[in-house]
Amino acid sequence: MQNFKKNSFYSILIFSLTLVGCATKLPLSQQFYNDKKVGIILDIADIGMARTGSQGLLDVAITPGNKFIEPLHNIKSKLDYEGILKNEISNIMKSKNKEFTFIDEKVDLASYGEFETTNSDKKYAKTDFFPLRLARKDLNELLVVKVKYGILVSYYGFIEIGKEGYVNIATEVIDLNDNSLLQKNQHQLNSPIHGNWKEGDADFDNLKVSIQESIDKSITILKESF
Repeated sequence: MQNFKKNSFYSILIFSLTLVGCATKLPLSQQFYNDKKVGIILDIADIGMARTGSQGLLDVAITPGNKFIEPLHNIKSKLDYEGILKNEISNIMKSKNKEFTFIDEKVDLASYGEFETTNSDKKYAKTDFFPLRLARKDLNELLVVKVKYGILVSYYGFIEIGKEGYVNIATEVIDLNDNSLLQKNQHQLNSPIHGNWKEGDADFDNLKVSIQESIDKSITILKESF
């Protein structure tokens, strides 16, 4: 019961990662470099544990990852991923003379319906952003940045065989006029943990450093995308 309460309090999520190599990728359209205003949504999942490898349901049940909850919670504030992303995206947009604004109010993307079209001339976002277009008539385009990050644990059955810091970052740029995609990317960035994950100059510093390295890689990828 105590572990359950702790899980609920910290809201640390445990993700099962899938390969992103087969995901649709679309380089940024030159149409983006115009005088239209882009709204930016940062959808950053809480820092958490992700798992990879070969596991059955029983293996997952007996390796819930509770031991990672408190360490991840304690180092989260030292990483300030959201602040870093906001700063870097602002710098990118300013360097391109692109008018932008962050949409700070909570947007429940999961509540939006699926977009349907019979037009095959363009690629379209799967999510129908028409409700946002109605609510924010000042916006012409939308940049959605979705992030999961934390510790990636590799398993063989119930046996841990490796740990890494990781970031999974996905971006979409949408033309709100017709819901078409101007860009779509997804990247998985992993960094090894040097030494025991619990140790370092301070408690769990080795873990923090590896996650920070993955964050730095994600920022580099983001810059290269624009």
